[in-house]
Amino acid sequence: MIIKKKLFKDVYLLSNKTFKDNRGKFLKFDNVLDINKKKISFNQYCYSSNKNKFTLRGLHFQKYPYEEIKLITCIQGKIFDVVVDIKKKSKTYLQWKCIELSENDSLSLFIGKGYAHGFLTLKENTIILYNISGPYKKNFQRIVNWKDPKIGIIWPARPRLISKSDKWN
Repeated sequence: MIIKKKLFKDVYLLSNKTFKDNRGKFLKFDNVLDINKKKISFNQYCYSSNKNKFTLRGLHFQKYPYEEIKLITCIQGKIFDVVVDIKKKSKTYLQWKCIELSENDSLSLFIGKGYAHGFLTLKENTIILYNISGPYKKNFQRIVNWKDPKIGIIWPARPRLISKSDKWN
């Protein structure tokens, strides 16, 4: 993986090594990733299947001491992916960045600790692969309101499908 673009201090758009031939495309993900000379180990591999266009998932994070590092890859379809800096002492606190990821670009989004993450599907039948560091701890899982006016995310469309836990009135 090659760093293509820096979005925040610990958030990078990465270009994956892709092997293509007459059979299709092959991407390989390692358990350990070297980002700026730091070795990051992943132990959770999550698959998110989204049938409908404009499905919203997020904005999720785990609080200390179970903060997660994530590697997000769209393997089918297309997403509008959003990262929000939630580190209170950060110069970029509550700032957000977005990137579109699709099955065609062979890109992944690396998200360090201290960021909330979410996405909106832009196509039907979108599939996302998450590589995550650390254990999932339900009691430490938190959600940031996807339409919080203090953050002011400009979504490309209004979500049509949101889980009860992600929905805010």
